[in-house]
This record gives sequence, C-alpha cells and structure tokens, in this order.
Amino acid sequence: MKNEITIILRAFPVIAHDHRTGREEALTITVTKEQLQAATLVGQSSNELLERMLDRQGYTLLEAGTPDKLTVKLTVKLDVAELWRIYGGEG
Repeated sequence: MKNEITIILRAFPVIAHDHRTGREEALTITVTKEQLQAATLVGQSSNELLERMLDRQGYTLLEAGTPDKLTVKLTVKLDVAELWRIYGGEG
C-alpha cells in the first residue's frame, strides 16, 4: 500500500538581527500552510508569526519578503505484513 502525503509550505526571505553576534542576517523561514492558518485564527499576521519564531531563536525580525510557495510530496510505502512480522507477531 502506498500513501502520499502533501505538505504545502511558504518560505519567507527575511532580514533579522542576531542578538548573539550583533549582525544582520538574511534567512529563510519556512512555515506550513497550517501554521499560517492557526496564526490567522488567533488574530496574528504572518509577520507576527515570523517575529515569534525568530525571537525564540535569538533574532529580531527587521524585514520580511514575499514568500515562495512550495509543495512537498512524500510517498510512504506501508507493508502491513512486514510491520506485523516486526512489531505485532507476539503478544
């Protein structure tokens, strides 16, 4: 049995201030569509979400660009007989 998982991502180019080094850095922050939807649900903008994520890592957001839209597809091969042999065969 094959299962395909699709993850929709947004990759934001940002300029952030690194508090550890005191320098500005160009970074890419990638978030899922679901993370953006959850932020919107609680009244946060995408910039506020990025600010929170960067703050946890010791950065301050200075500027956020327009995100690139990415779609990642993962194919998972699920062999139930093999899983049963490895994990479920005993008690």
